[in-house]
Amino acid sequence: MRKIQEINFNDEIYPEKLRKIKNPPLKLYAMGNIALLEKPSLAIVGTRHITEYGRKNCRDFAQEITQKDIPIVSGMAIGIDTVAHETALEFGGETIAVLAGGFEHIFPKENLKLFEKIINRNGLVVTEYSPNSKVKSERFLDRNRIVSALSEGILVIEAAYRSGTSVTAKYAYSQGKVVMALPGRLDNSYGVGVNKLIQEGAKLVTNIEDVLQNFPQFMNKMGKTILTKQQNIFEWEVKKEYREILQILENKTLSAEEIRQNSKTKDLRQILNLLVTMELEGLIEQEIGVGYTLKRRKYD
Repeated sequence: MRKIQEINFNDEIYPEKLRKIKNPPLKLYAMGNIALLEKPSLAIVGTRHITEYGRKNCRDFAQEITQKDIPIVSGMAIGIDTVAHETALEFGGETIAVLAGGFEHIFPKENLKLFEKIINRNGLVVTEYSPNSKVKSERFLDRNRIVSALSEGILVIEAAYRSGTSVTAKYAYSQGKVVMALPGRLDNSYGVGVNKLIQEGAKLVTNIEDVLQNFPQFMNKMGKTILTKQQNIFEWEVKKEYREILQILENKTLSAEEIRQNSKTKDLRQILNLLVTMELEGLIEQEIGVGYTLKRRKYD
């Protein structure tokens, strides 16, 4: 098993999104790409008792969200969570799984391979529980506040009338997050919960455009970026704060710490925030264990 990284509440890399919530975890245990903690993301949640309707729509939405280069957060349970994580990985995207127990007690056991796949494919798995902590029923509900806190909003695919998913929605509302729901089938008990959420104010969505219109940060167009290898020249129309990092990475692959050492900005958190945003906008890319490099693409 890879090394588990402990992140304390007062550590510089502790995510601000979690600091702001009621009852934030005092410590996080993480495995994988911790830069994802600062990257804007969306959560997909829903029932463990997934139907074919739920499976198809969860996969469709997860694929389109992933292809927009938006990480997907979920709880690594069977059902909707599993489909969301697996679809993100299948289409080369990033995903964050939040556990209800420690790393020595992965639950459910049938998702052990999914757990390993997430870590090995640039994803992240986090929990507030120490490695030897066993899963308990009440911890699933506590976990849900972290799922919603790490995301900009949650998309509910299927849910029963009373469920952990409705608790996640309540956490999201209390955290000021956007709650969206796919309309549920009237002839299935797992459509009742989502339809009730819509009645209570969740935004009804039927396609990816319905989702994205709630998040201006995902609709921003990237500035024109040109890299000519032969001339070794940059021409860009991007934010000023990006330019120093673009220059530092010219013909180089560097870690965040190496970038910090070459930058006038010595605040590592600020550097990491810029790197996450630049990666989201397609200016740079990260290879785990190697570092950051410029994306060699031309935008017309």
